[in-house]
Amino acid sequence: MSVYFINLHVFDLNYIKMIQRIQSLWLFLAFIASGLIFLFPIFVFDNQATVFIQSFDTIKIAGIDDFIQAGYVLAGLTAIISGFSLANIFFYKKRTLQMRICTFNSLLIIFLTALIAAFSFTSETTAIQTFGLSSVLPIIAFIFNLMARRSIKKDEQLIKSIDRIR
Repeated sequence: MSVYFINLHVFDLNYIKMIQRIQSLWLFLAFIASGLIFLFPIFVFDNQATVFIQSFDTIKIAGIDDFIQAGYVLAGLTAIISGFSLANIFFYKKRTLQMRICTFNSLLIIFLTALIAAFSFTSETTAIQTFGLSSVLPIIAFIFNLMARRSIKKDEQLIKSIDRIR
């Protein structure tokens, strides 16, 4: 009888080293913060009604009613931001690509925050609205994304300086 061992990536030392890098932690926290946007309300109205990201009404553009569901746009953009944050962790060998993805993801987060603000100020409700936790979470994800980019840049500079010494 022979015993065969399966080499799982969970036990691979390269992946363990990847998790120990600080930028992986920042990217994972950005993933968590952007994923939590789906769970918490964006607004709480005066009549105790809550608005989640996927329950926005339709966008009215240039007098065209029911042009596109705003909730689908915001939820899709949030899913893309979360996906980029999670996928970026696994590009640990390509630091320049990681920095570019972080920059692109930061731009997407700014766009998401602007869309949330635009949709909140153009809502046709008369009740006073209070911003919920999901209104703040994109800003937190943006900060985590910037911290990850900064750590990746420091890592890249360290490796370039080591190459100069040789």
